[in-house]
Amino acid sequence: MKKVILMFLGLLPLVGMAQKADEVKVKLSGFVSAEAIYDSRKTVNSREGDVLLYPANKDYDANGEDLNDRSELFMTSIHSRLSVGITGFTAFGAKGSATVQGDFVGTSTPNSGLFRLRHAFVKLDWGKDQLLVGKYWHPMFVTSCFPRVPSWGAAIPFNVLGRAPQFRYTRNLGDKGYFLIAALSEMDFKSTGPDGPNVKYVQQASIPEFSGQIKYDLAKGFTLGATAGYKFLKPMVKNPAGLKTDEMLSSYQMNAWMTVKTDKLVWNVTTIYGQNMNNFVMLGGYGVKGVNANGDYEFTNIKTSSIWSDVYTSTGNVRYGLFAGYTKNLGADDDLATDTEGFVGLYSRGADIDYAYQFGPRVEFYSGSFMIATQALYTAAAYGTTQIDGTVADSKEVGSTRFSVHLKYSF
Repeated sequence: MKKVILMFLGLLPLVGMAQKADEVKVKLSGFVSAEAIYDSRKTVNSREGDVLLYPANKDYDANGEDLNDRSELFMTSIHSRLSVGITGFTAFGAKGSATVQGDFVGTSTPNSGLFRLRHAFVKLDWGKDQLLVGKYWHPMFVTSCFPRVPSWGAAIPFNVLGRAPQFRYTRNLGDKGYFLIAALSEMDFKSTGPDGPNVKYVQQASIPEFSGQIKYDLAKGFTLGATAGYKFLKPMVKNPAGLKTDEMLSSYQMNAWMTVKTDKLVWNVTTIYGQNMNNFVMLGGYGVKGVNANGDYEFTNIKTSSIWSDVYTSTGNVRYGLFAGYTKNLGADDDLATDTEGFVGLYSRGADIDYAYQFGPRVEFYSGSFMIATQALYTAAAYGTTQIDGTVADSKEVGSTRFSVHLKYSF
């Protein structure tokens, strides 16, 4: 009788919609964090010191004193995170889910403390096939194999860090692994160029970045994987002479990784090689290799390599870990253009760094959903003089030690 009355009132379709909506589940999760960080020397960092890159180069005053030979202390909670997960709906015959996640790290150092969109994506799962659309981890950041250091930066610049708007298709290889292909753009992890970090360089190129990845379990607890990608930039639409320019830059990046798991121990190892790795918060970028007769700049990539290892215990109320990483500036594909003032245009992170390395232990204490982690990291960078081929000569190491305490309540 109730359905008949509702039908006459025109409300029966709404009842059906409400019943379907009731099947959708919404879950809040995240964590509240607090950190205290002490650096024995001034470092190149961002986000209230939470993001560590490498120690700052020596900078002498009139008396020959190194201005950067000083300690720093940071305390912050911007790493705190909130995530909304939605499950229980279907679309096109697939199980659907969606996630919106943010934190207070901000999109740049001046915006630290402001709410920032980390992830926002919808995923459709047909069993063997999956489609993910939205902002999510870049495929170069492997979610099953990354440094589990407690600091926010996930061991940059030795490992990549990046999230990107994307269309991603994944095909499961039974219970052994998967392969995926993705078309991507940029958002808060931006390439750099003549106007500093900006998404416009990839937008002006009008070609998405392409990436592919494969992961395969060779045996129980032993996994291998690899990623390769190709991206395009148009750093300028008008050259310094004021004329329209269509000069483009293309670059590639790749990684290979290994994971070994036992009942109590996990060991992750990754090696990375690529051109113009700046948007991944690594060393490198690109520069100008020549100037055409009409004033157009021609660009060349600067190559970077990296390798890191992270081993840690995965069970118990007290857990231990050890991270070590090394990255190297491999120079430019072509000689860089110079004028009377130096390089014509050099858009690269750490262009005067030959190599950098980092290592250090950590201990984590768990009590239910609460964790206290302590970490000590020694980081060194070899500063020198940038050569015309993009390499660095006459380098000397500068080192710094970071001691940190991280407290986190997860919900």
